[in-house]
Amino acid sequence: MRIYALGLNGGETLDSGEAETRARQFIIQRRSRVKRIFFRTMYREGDAWVLNGEVGFKRMYFFVTLRSFKLQVSTNTGEVTSYEEANLQNAKKQGQEKSS
Repeated sequence: MRIYALGLNGGETLDSGEAETRARQFIIQRRSRVKRIFFRTMYREGDAWVLNGEVGFKRMYFFVTLRSFKLQVSTNTGEVTSYEEANLQNAKKQGQEKSS
């Protein structure tokens, strides 16, 4: 389902599908060897789409590093206005530990 945002002049601007496409392009340009991009949430805040998710990229051979991100895309221009990236918490990575 696509959600459209209205610009200041009342005309159609960037929809949610386009925001996701722009976000993917930005992350792929920023990171080499991207394995997957997963969007957890997407919502409209002011005149920007805010996308939260995870990006996985290859480090060596079959090792994949996961990082979380928060990205904002302007509804008027379609440009990425903000990008934050962080390591995922160890508890999430090591969730398979056995309890004694």
